[in-house]
Amino acid sequence: MSRAPSRNEAPRVRPGESSAPAVRRLRPFYNRHRDGVIGYSLLAPMFLFFAVFSLFPVLFVIYLSFTEWNGVLGLPKGVGFDNFVRFFTTGDYLLTLLHAGLYGLLILAGCMTIGFLIAVLLNQKVKAVGLYRTLWYLPVVVSFAVVAQIANALLDPVTGLARKVMERFGMEPIIFQQSVFWMTFWLIVISVWKGIGGTVIIYLAGLQGIDTALYEAAKVDGATRFKIMFYITLPSLRPITMYIAIMGIIGSFQIFEPVQLLTHGGPQGHTNIILHRIYQDAFQSFNMGMASASSVMVLLFTFTLTMIQYRISQRNQT
Repeated sequence: MSRAPSRNEAPRVRPGESSAPAVRRLRPFYNRHRDGVIGYSLLAPMFLFFAVFSLFPVLFVIYLSFTEWNGVLGLPKGVGFDNFVRFFTTGDYLLTLLHAGLYGLLILAGCMTIGFLIAVLLNQKVKAVGLYRTLWYLPVVVSFAVVAQIANALLDPVTGLARKVMERFGMEPIIFQQSVFWMTFWLIVISVWKGIGGTVIIYLAGLQGIDTALYEAAKVDGATRFKIMFYITLPSLRPITMYIAIMGIIGSFQIFEPVQLLTHGGPQGHTNIILHRIYQDAFQSFNMGMASASSVMVLLFTFTLTMIQYRISQRNQT
């Protein structure tokens, strides 16, 4: 004869029967939403990574933009909109923002124009075309620190290769580091050379996606190469071109390595750009509040330009 369990005695659990009431209550929910639970469980690590390394830093920078803090001692002290007022009233910040937009526009124009022409050439059926494509993409995977070391060795005012070549031909040596024109020139040229490979690959993929029947029909109708390029190739690549342009605008305000490793913002600050100024405020002047306010302004400015360009592209497609 079985006896009833006492008050202090744990109830016996039959095999296969859950002892947790919460689990029994959640089991019907799990059975109804099994696919969703499994899906969100698989996505949970990605959401956590995004929240920790993307969402939280953005919110923290926005918070710091309204404060004054050296990033080391004490706690952030609220200053309201003083950092943003300083951003607009101090001409240095707007000038670095203008420099970033100007250099980014020139680099983007160079990458898009030269990259498109190279992609057209690499789209032809020639021998060892795979080798040529690899060579054009190789600068993308090379670290900019290595590129900067090579460039500094070539442009060195005392032992640089450029100085020796000019002396060899009887020319007056140029101290590039003291010339605004030449440092701007080399900054743009090296940046275009470093980033043109990605543009070439994207344009090449777009060219290979165009239906060859369009070209054959145009040739049958007697269209010239110029007309085929103008009326078939370029319109077909319009979405890709807009994508490259939008990504280029975003990337133009993220230029940092060329300035930091080649020009250091000189000469006389003419090559200083907004991201390098943010670096100076944050890690040289230890003014985290001003650096955060500048970062927020760059975010808003980039977002505004991107939305304007996106609306224009959508209007042109309709």
